[in-house]
Order: sequence, then C-alpha cells, then structure tokens
Amino acid sequence: MAAAPAPRGAPPGVRRGAVTAVTAVPFAVATVAYAGVFMAHRDRLPGRFATHFSGDGTADGFMSRTAALWSATGLLVGLGLLFTALTVAARDKSGVRLTAAVGVGTAVTLGYLSVLTVLANADAPDAAAAELPLHQVAVPLLLGVATGASAWWLIGAGPRPAPAPPAPSLRLAEGEAAAWSRTVVSLPMLLVAAAVVLGGLCAVAFASWGTGLPLLAVGLLCVAFAGVRVTVDRRGLTVASTVLPRPRLTVPLDAVTGAESVQVDAMGDFGGWGYRIRPNRRGIVLRSGEALSVRTTGGRAYVVTVDDATTAAALLNGLVERQAGERG
Repeated sequence: MAAAPAPRGAPPGVRRGAVTAVTAVPFAVATVAYAGVFMAHRDRLPGRFATHFSGDGTADGFMSRTAALWSATGLLVGLGLLFTALTVAARDKSGVRLTAAVGVGTAVTLGYLSVLTVLANADAPDAAAAELPLHQVAVPLLLGVATGASAWWLIGAGPRPAPAPPAPSLRLAEGEAAAWSRTVVSLPMLLVAAAVVLGGLCAVAFASWGTGLPLLAVGLLCVAFAGVRVTVDRRGLTVASTVLPRPRLTVPLDAVTGAESVQVDAMGDFGGWGYRIRPNRRGIVLRSGEALSVRTTGGRAYVVTVDDATTAAALLNGLVERQAGERG
C-alpha cells in the first residue's frame, strides 16, 4: 500500500491526513490501472464491450467500448471521492477506521474486477464470446476483504480519548417515582418521505400500481419513523415511533451502567440519519446536536438525539444508583 498511517501518537491532523491518504490512494491506483490496461488493449477489444457475466461465465450485459471505459472510470473516481469525503467528515474514530477499511477493500475489488473484464474482452471476436469464470471473480472479492482487514489493522484504534467528566445524577428517595419523556422529529426525513410519497403517487397515476405502491410504502414508513418518543423511567430507556407501536428500542434499567448528554454530528459521527450502527455503538440519529448516550453492561453505548438530554441522563443515573443501593 502506497501510504501508511501516522503513528498512534501523531497529532490528530497528521493522523487524519494519513488515514485520508490510505482511503484515496487505492482508488487512484485502481483507476489508473483500469484505464491503463484498457488503453493498452484498446485495439484488441470488440466495439461492443461485455460488462456483465452470468454464473456460468458467459457474457449477458453489453455496452459500447467507449461507454465501458468512461463508466468504470467514473465509478472508481466517484466512489473514491465519496469514501474520501466520508473519511474526512467522520469525527468518531471507529467511524473513520471503518470507512477507510471498507473504502480500501472496495477499491481493490472493483479495480481488480474492472481489469479482469478488460482482459476477458481482449481478442474476443464478439462481446458475446467473452467469458469470465466465477472462480476468477472470487479472487478479487477475497483480496478486497484481505486488504480492507489489513487497512483496519494498520490504522489502529488511535489514541484513547480523555476520560469524560462524571455525569450528573438526580438522587431519588426510596419509593419516589419519576419519569422523563420528549418527542423528536426529523425534518430531513419528513422531506425525503414527502418526496418519495409524491413520486409514488405520480407513478400510480402515470405509470403502474406495481411501480407506485412500493414507493408509497417506503414513503409512509419514513413518515412513521421521522418522529420518535424517548422515555426514561423505572424500566430504563424506551424509544418508539410516535405513530407505530413496533418496532421499538428498549434498554432495561438492569443493563444500564450510566448515561450522559453528548453532542452528535449525524454525518460525522454516524455517517447519516436513522438507525445507525458503529462498533460498540448504536444510534437513533434524527438530527445533529444534543443527544442522550446510555452505556450498558455489555460495553455498548446507545445514542439518541433528543432535547434536554442532560435531564434524561441525570434521571437515568439516579435510577441506576437507587437500584444498586437497594440491591446492596
């Protein structure tokens, strides 16, 4: 690999630059390799280019030779820019590491497959005669997984974050009951849902029910999960849609070790909106800003974006402490 990550003790800016290079360079190499192999074999390629192959290795998808060159090159460049931008935008260290590793593996796999496609077309009398056996496809897939795993290992976990200050705790007397609840709504998700529903209605009106109904279903589902009700009480943490009773996220009080209020960047920390998954971290992220972070006995944290998260965290900590005192 052309670029290596900075040492674990390097300043954050230097380390981020090195990880960004680790992500971008494989895509640049894959693009140059594909374009170079294509141009070197251009005179040996048929005018109609085989771009897709069935399970038995025979060609079943075609485009012009020029379109094949530009489409594959554009895909590699576009994905390279996307993964590089995601790496730069990510603030969470595990998110940076995962994005870079997936990007490296994707670059190697797609670059290798693109070159194999060129070689399969070379000297073929017609694109339909080109063949790409399935066992050859397995090689770039395995190589992509191996290089992605290597990038994950090379980047490392990075420096440990400074310990967070103790979270506030709302002390509760024995037998005293308390509960906290807030509703949060995502405007971006509502706008996306409205656009999808509108598209579904247009498809039903001007195309077919088969096209429009799935769009309507997806749009209405987005509406249902654009708003959630977050509740903290003696049972623990519950997050449920404001429209549908299921599915819902529940973290029992017995599984909670502590809670705190944190600031979340939806794209930087979780790579987007909705239900998000990161190593040892789960998130219901409907916007950027204040969020409730709940740590569990399994070492996992659940993050929910919601207003007044400090009060929710204090109440949850108080409930956990009272429960521990009753048991002790």
